Amino acid sequence: MAMDNLDIAVWLFPLLGVFDVASTFYIWGKGYSPEQYEVGLFASYFMRMGLIYLYVPIYLLILFLFSYILWRMKRSLDPYSKTDRFIFGLLVFVVCFGYAKLLTVIVSNVLLPRYIEGAVSRQLVELSVFIVCVFQMVWFIRDALTSFYRAEETGEETKT
Repeated sequence: MAMDNLDIAVWLFPLLGVFDVASTFYIWGKGYSPEQYEVGLFASYFMRMGLIYLYVPIYLLILFLFSYILWRMKRSLDPYSKTDRFIFGLLVFVVCFGYAKLLTVIVSNVLLPRYIEGAVSRQLVELSVFIVCVFQMVWFIRDALTSFYRAEETGEETKT
């Protein structure tokens, strides 16, 4: 089974999680309090409890399992089924949103000193990065999108 670009995009989540953790430790090493500035879902909670080293493997495991579930779900979809076509659209939305959100968090962590100084607007940077990431991901997976949605028209089976 060959992986298409959507499969690769799904499996980017654990790698982006590693970069997210690295950027969190980067701001922590710079002397900024992650409890105050971390924008992750549970990282600030684990920081306050002093359990950040427990959080890291749990977070990466969750991202790995999330990627695996999305990958298996994508592999099981039938391009001839209307329901599966809708689910495929939701899967693409989740991949684009997750990719954009993770990259936005990484960029926000790296630019945190600039945000605090007031040199850069946090909201403007986050919005810009988010929009660019969504368009970039759609461009990256365009072949998987077109092959899945054209399968019914051409009558050929896709490589999912």
